[in-house]
Amino acid sequence: MSSFTPTTEELSALHDPKSLASLAHLGGVDALASALHTDLQQGIPAGANIERVERYGINKLPAKKPKSFFALAWEAMHDKVLILLSVAAVVSLALGLYETFGQDPDYDYEGNPIPQVEWVEGVAIIVAVAIVVVVGAANDYQKERQFAKLNSKKEDRDVVVIRAGSQTLVSVYDLVVGDLIVLQTGDVVPSDAVLISGACECDESAMTGESNTIKKVPAAQAESLFASDYAASGVDIGTKGVPDPYLISGSKLLSGLGNAVVTAVGPNSVHGRTMASLQVEAEVTPLQARLDNLANGIAKFGFIAALILFIVLFIKFLVNITHGSDRFLEPSKKGSKFLNILITAITIIVVAVPEGLPLAVTLALAFATTRMAKDGNLVRVLRSCEIMGGATAVCSDKTGTLTENRMRVVKGLLGESEFSDSHSTEHDAQEPLVTSLALAPLLDPALTQNILKNIIVNSTAFENTKSDVTVTTPKGKWYQKTQPPPLSTDSESYLGNKTETALLLLAENTFGAFKTQPLAARRDAARADVVQTIPFESLRKWGGIVCRTATGHRFFVKGASEIVLAHAGFRCSAGGEISALDAPLTAFYARKVEQFATAALRTLALAHRDFPGVWPPRELINPAFSTTDADPELLFGAAQLVVDTVVGIQDPLRAGVPLAVEQCQKAGVTVRMVTGDNLITAKSISLGCGILTPEDARLPESCMEGPAFRKLSAARRLEIVPHLRVLARSSPEDKKILVQTLKNMGEVVAVTGDGTNDAPALKLADVGFSMGIAGTEVAREASDIILMTDDFSAIVKAIVWGRTVATSIKKFIQFQLTVNVTAVVLTFVSAVADKEGTSVLTAVQLLWVNLIMDTLAALALATDRPDDNMLKRKPAGRTAPLISVSMWKMILLQSSMQLIITFVLHFAGVRIFFGADANPHEQAQIASLTFNAFVWLQFFNIFVARKLDEGDDLTTFRERFSAYNLNFFDRLFSNWYFVAIALIIGGGQVLIMYVGGAAFSVSRQTGAMWGTALICGLLSLPFGVLIRLIPNLWALAVFPRRLYNAVMYAGSFKWMRSASKDPEANFEEEYASPLLAIPAFRRARHDILKIKRQHQSGRRNFYKDWKGSSSEASSEVGSDDDHTEKVEIVGISALAMVPTVVGGAVAGWSGVGRPEARTDL
Repeated sequence: MSSFTPTTEELSALHDPKSLASLAHLGGVDALASALHTDLQQGIPAGANIERVERYGINKLPAKKPKSFFALAWEAMHDKVLILLSVAAVVSLALGLYETFGQDPDYDYEGNPIPQVEWVEGVAIIVAVAIVVVVGAANDYQKERQFAKLNSKKEDRDVVVIRAGSQTLVSVYDLVVGDLIVLQTGDVVPSDAVLISGACECDESAMTGESNTIKKVPAAQAESLFASDYAASGVDIGTKGVPDPYLISGSKLLSGLGNAVVTAVGPNSVHGRTMASLQVEAEVTPLQARLDNLANGIAKFGFIAALILFIVLFIKFLVNITHGSDRFLEPSKKGSKFLNILITAITIIVVAVPEGLPLAVTLALAFATTRMAKDGNLVRVLRSCEIMGGATAVCSDKTGTLTENRMRVVKGLLGESEFSDSHSTEHDAQEPLVTSLALAPLLDPALTQNILKNIIVNSTAFENTKSDVTVTTPKGKWYQKTQPPPLSTDSESYLGNKTETALLLLAENTFGAFKTQPLAARRDAARADVVQTIPFESLRKWGGIVCRTATGHRFFVKGASEIVLAHAGFRCSAGGEISALDAPLTAFYARKVEQFATAALRTLALAHRDFPGVWPPRELINPAFSTTDADPELLFGAAQLVVDTVVGIQDPLRAGVPLAVEQCQKAGVTVRMVTGDNLITAKSISLGCGILTPEDARLPESCMEGPAFRKLSAARRLEIVPHLRVLARSSPEDKKILVQTLKNMGEVVAVTGDGTNDAPALKLADVGFSMGIAGTEVAREASDIILMTDDFSAIVKAIVWGRTVATSIKKFIQFQLTVNVTAVVLTFVSAVADKEGTSVLTAVQLLWVNLIMDTLAALALATDRPDDNMLKRKPAGRTAPLISVSMWKMILLQSSMQLIITFVLHFAGVRIFFGADANPHEQAQIASLTFNAFVWLQFFNIFVARKLDEGDDLTTFRERFSAYNLNFFDRLFSNWYFVAIALIIGGGQVLIMYVGGAAFSVSRQTGAMWGTALICGLLSLPFGVLIRLIPNLWALAVFPRRLYNAVMYAGSFKWMRSASKDPEANFEEEYASPLLAIPAFRRARHDILKIKRQHQSGRRNFYKDWKGSSSEASSEVGSDDDHTEKVEIVGISALAMVPTVVGGAVAGWSGVGRPEARTDL
């Protein structure tokens, strides 16, 4: 029998639906706490608490059962083309067995019986299909495991709880029923709970769909009001006026703070039950969508090529069996020949369909996100990893991101006396400053008490102590295996807001505040007199408390110095005398604040004001806010504050920030600092880290304050933002306006944020970075990537990895399309030219090629690490095409070279090696030589594909003739996946040629043939060098215009559609008006219509436009990613040979320049 009396169902009934009657049924909040063995002040007691976990579980949802390897293999087998090929292989096997065991043997020209091996091809195809399925399933299995690890990591976070009387940090997974959690503005409620103390407003829209914020009151207050006013009428929460003490898991604290007792965790909470009922589909990233489109387009041409080949071969087959040499064959032989035709056609489809494209992006993202986590970037949204590669602007916070976020008070004013605790801070040598420790004993005791009470009680920071309470999970439960690793111990004395921890260190080291009584005990004793708490919010830049005194009430406030000083009317001297803040004193404080700010110190003022009588005074009550508390704005606006102290807090610049900022600037990424600090401090910090140069600082538009920026017109902002580097005293709304302006200018924007009010800007940005240490949970949920160390250098690493992902995918596309073109054309031409309709590449050989160019190449090229030159290139921006000029140049010229070599070997090989006459064995040797040379061409071409667009910015031969542009073996051993795959491909090919025999339809090769195959393969390297030496402009200049127009016309299927319809009318009909509300869609629509008009009115004009705007990869413009699936965009894709012509159509080439910046913000 459990000692915990409430059941899981009874606790769940408190929240779903929320009911005070259910709480009353359990005896009220005090009885509930007793039943859960928790104290409403001290939390759960020390001990293992294993029974608590056994009864109520842990705060983690059961992991979604991963698909087994066999399930993934079964899914891979559902590919329609593979099914078709397998059926054909089984029929081929049956016919082969019949011919082997049911027919008399044939004899060669010497009278020897020919071995009956017709069944081997069927077996070989089945085995090859099995290998493709197994390798694909293994990759998918590994991918799922990697993403499962990342998902578990990104959902974990720390929460503050009170256990055995001490505040401590625990993992959210370690939360148990009965825990006393400490919540403040910006937190996401980690479990269902009942508010015990404090007051707050919550956003429960994620759970309830209601957009209105809901005010929460302590349970005791709610019980009392419910019992007196509502219980008799039978109404409950949801009826107007009924108080609500329930916190729903997943809801967000928009304001306020409080303590709450946990009542349901994990799958028993409201959020847990909701999430458990959802089947979350895998996220499809923009790059994956574009690659899917590219794959589908290529597949269409593959089907067309296969269909044409089948028709041609079938006609030849019919002619041969009716009027040719095959008319006397046995029916089984005829059936076998027909099956060979069918299998060849199907295999062309298998080769043409690039299944490796989606696999490549999945592998690249899995590899990159895993590495990014080690670099301090926890990716929450996969698409952000891709987008960061094209980032052109970064708007960064200062505190914790550019600085260390290890704050301490180094200067200040106590009364009229200045102190300095830093030897590095400059001061006037004629007026040596005393330390705070020397000055503290000279202060009036009343002033000291006011300062200490403001620091200790008006704070949410707490002492870093380890709790004696342990939570042990029982063995044999599902969650035994899912526990996160224990939290690392922090060396800091205090945890919480870093500004508040700096003040606590001042209280401890200067005033000896905690020598006789620890922080928690002293704070608890003082909080008995607190009647109202006003949490700090970044929008108002101050926070305060109201405490009872012997004569009335005292309002303590701390906040930004200029904000507090603007509402001050008095000051307290070191001796305790209070005097009016006249003009000389006001100028004195302003001068000191400016001195502190110039030294890059964050300035903070502490003040108070006394109010006689009851609280709140009638003139400070705003019924719309509360009838029991003073309205914070009225309170602060009316206060003639008494200034107690002004302090300067030092937050040193992170060591690696200047270098990281310099790297961003070299990479074409503009860094802007957006901070709540005053302009002088912000300017000093930005100069120190290189965001602002001395030349920039002379421009008035380079540094602005948030309120002034907010008042500018949209048109004026567009003029200023290109020069803006520092936005000081900014609010979250100012940050949002800046982000929107940058996006309207065509920039790809990354933003950092840590506060709850930063969520809109984080959502609006292309990539939102939240702070893993200093950020609120609301900010983390709104972000795409969490900076686990809060370090700006991690953003640079994210840019590098984003570019690496895009580059890796493009390398794979370049390699695969080259193989694709060569394999399909070679198979098609050789089959049509052969009398028997037999392709030089058999079905089994093509499946081996398919394995090379899909799975193995994806693994080799998609797992490249970043190189040192990644940040030397300019960002791709928002409209970069998927396939660049340099890629098309390499694809077309490499595939042409490969086709020439293989055609020569296939059609002239017999004459070269054996003269005019050759027997069937020698002809088979030449076919095997062609296959061998083809594979070695791909083997060495995969090395060529390791270089992509490094030379795009190089315009002369001297520049392009460099190791940077031409060294295909650069950093080869930095990617062991690549080395291993190269060895597998090379070793596999040698093995096939020596022991493949009848299964692979290969004949033993002579030394000369091996030498020929390897030399032909090696030609990929010098030819790749020659291609990379050709500037892109030259390639565009010599490409024949008529061929472009002809392929353009055929590739875009214009001949299959009616041209009578006006393109704009057709566009309006297909894409409804709601999409036109999206700015990016409107701009893309303009581009598309312009292209369509140009293409209809005259392809020659379009060709001219395209050539003029695509000189280099960095300047290429393409389509918006959001609508590539439906909208046809024509461009350089037409350069490709069948079947790859569709690639560029999806890739997004466009001759239209970037649209003018919008002014309709």
